[in-house]
Amino acid sequence: MTSLKEERVKKAALLFLASALTAAELVGHEGHAGKSKIVGEVIDTVCYVSHASRGADHAECARECAKQGISLGILEEKTGRVFISLPVDHSNPNAKLLDHVARRVEVQGTVYSKGGLRGIFVESVRELPAAKSAAGGKQ
Repeated sequence: MTSLKEERVKKAALLFLASALTAAELVGHEGHAGKSKIVGEVIDTVCYVSHASRGADHAECARECAKQGISLGILEEKTGRVFISLPVDHSNPNAKLLDHVARRVEVQGTVYSKGGLRGIFVESVRELPAAKSAAGGKQ
């Protein structure tokens, strides 16, 4: 049998753990989540969301869409999540990504999320070798 003190310690530990997990979940989904590295493909967000277009076959269309003002984003290869380019300094959202359309990159920056939208203020972009199982998309 456990003592009353041990039971209270266990309950306090569980409450602390639950609170910590809840806080981590909230930070990960709403507001400013901090500095991050994201590895994935630079995509045209409209064509990707509306008809799954991505990859080398869609690169020229994506460049044209970006030049028309469509925000580029990163399709994170590990999770399949899309992070839209968010220029919190009010600069051109596509400037740092345009030369990397349809390519695998590592982006470093500050991640934000609110209302289901995820974005990253791109601070640096580094092109990476293509993934071994990279799949092209449709145009």
